[in-house]
Amino acid sequence: MENAKTVKQSQVETRDIVHPSDVNAYNFVFGGHLTSLLDKAACIAACTHSRRKVTTVSIDNVRFFKPATVGTILTIKASVNRAFNTSMEIGVKVLGIDPQVSWQPQIICHAYMTFVALDENGRPTPIPSIIPETEDEIRRYEEAGIRREAKKKLATALENK
Repeated sequence: MENAKTVKQSQVETRDIVHPSDVNAYNFVFGGHLTSLLDKAACIAACTHSRRKVTTVSIDNVRFFKPATVGTILTIKASVNRAFNTSMEIGVKVLGIDPQVSWQPQIICHAYMTFVALDENGRPTPIPSIIPETEDEIRRYEEAGIRREAKKKLATALENK
């Protein structure tokens, strides 16, 4: 396992534009299309951080705030919020600019995704820890731990039902 890394070392920012084939009958981008963009950006961040093949374990707290229509320019951002032993939480969000309305970016959606790093045999493998440097990175780091504990408690409660 390598030494700890900063959040900045694996941050991802990419862009896309909403095409007619990406929208539903109401001219709003499909949630599945946005989720695909989130998953790709998060995968790149996880892979860059771990320097390993990774796989998506969960997609949590997906929230859609505003619809995006054809022609909306999307900016997809992904950062490793926290690295655990073999898994990591990636925070992802999509901002949209509709050039016909305003050049002010609007939040379209966000989610938290968990990835696991895999070794050459496809088994979970240890990864570097993350070093949060800014106030926002520290907040996201701490909140990732809270979300992880909450997921564990829920899983235990459902098992014991």
